[in-house]
Amino acid sequence: MSHSPKDRLTRICDQMTKTFDMHPEHQKNDRCMVFLDDGKMGGIVLHGYENEKDATVDLFMHLRALVQSQGMDLDFIGIPKDASGLAE
Repeated sequence: MSHSPKDRLTRICDQMTKTFDMHPEHQKNDRCMVFLDDGKMGGIVLHGYENEKDATVDLFMHLRALVQSQGMDLDFIGIPKDASGLAE
């Protein structure tokens, strides 16, 4: 996982996290994901997460709730890279 912005969209996302940190209601354990899309590509910054797996779980849970609020269901299944089913 890269920790520095690589393009215009992720530089904007990174700046938005600075505003997030300065908010008067911000608390020590608050985390955020900032996603921007210009219609051609997207940029995302994960902020306050110690590892990418926690961010991925949070993102999936929020997506699932969003889909459920529209009267549908959404499930995710993690598939190991190794076809034997064993983690690498």
